[in-house]
Amino acid sequence: MHKLSKPRAKKTRRQLFQYLFVGGIATVVDVGMFSLFTQAFGIDYRIAVVLGFCFGVLTNFSLCNWIVFAGKRKPLWLVFVRHYIASLSVLVSNEIMMISFVEIFNFKNLVLAKIISSGVAFVFNFALKKAYVYNDANYKRSASSPPMPTLTERRSQR
Repeated sequence: MHKLSKPRAKKTRRQLFQYLFVGGIATVVDVGMFSLFTQAFGIDYRIAVVLGFCFGVLTNFSLCNWIVFAGKRKPLWLVFVRHYIASLSVLVSNEIMMISFVEIFNFKNLVLAKIISSGVAFVFNFALKKAYVYNDANYKRSASSPPMPTLTERRSQR
């Protein structure tokens, strides 16, 4: 197992904290939509997990590209596809945990079960996004422009 260099480890820690923020926003969107679908529209929780997931992942993708893993990865559609493919494992784990909570452990509070299942998947989700989706070795950089700085780097340039 190779150790990360200090600058690389620092960058990974910064990205992890940024991803915590971005993941928190995406989770709020996911859980909020899940709640809306189950409580306001009476949609079955198993379907609502998938619907909320779609909104949460779209939010996560947008914010990850802007804040956490900012850069000029080309083509953007490939980044989008990789992001959703990586997120499918999180969807499967969320669905399994939700069914387990409700059907096996008789959780009555669906929103609490959704929050717990989302929290469990967080670390795995970050690692998968960093290694698979936003690994620069997987993309062509735009020859005409340098990499776009992260939000933190943009602030420090002011």
